[in-house]
Amino acid sequence: MEMLNIDIIDIINNGSFLKCLPSLKRDIFFHCCQIETMKSATLYTAKIGFFDIEIGIYKKEYNNYEIINLSDDKKDSNYIAIHDMHGIMTMNFNNILQSNIIQLLPEYKVNHINNIEQMEICFCSGSTIIYQDTDLPPACISIPTRTATNHWRG
Repeated sequence: MEMLNIDIIDIINNGSFLKCLPSLKRDIFFHCCQIETMKSATLYTAKIGFFDIEIGIYKKEYNNYEIINLSDDKKDSNYIAIHDMHGIMTMNFNNILQSNIIQLLPEYKVNHINNIEQMEICFCSGSTIIYQDTDLPPACISIPTRTATNHWRG
């Protein structure tokens, strides 16, 4: 099976990591995940390259989510590779807004959450880059999704 290469910019533009996966690759991804079943949700976690992926699927609600963040170590996959060709996950808040890369991304707005000093770049695609400190790279990309659970598993 051929390697599927996905860039962080594709995930942001599509509003979902899973939307970047054809159904066969999605099935392989879920099969390779660590699964944690909780009372109200099931968490699927995987490490692909230098990225940790967490997908939460709630049992009764349609408030599922995806979180992508940089990992401390690397784990290669035989089927999926995630890249950051534009350095989005290594740029601080001000640098990304001042760079040409922001023009490659969907329309956005900036949120400042005062009580925790968090900055967010919220894209119309549904993706959000979250910065816990504006001088540091992002903490994660968060993607809340409101979709039926059976759609996620193909």
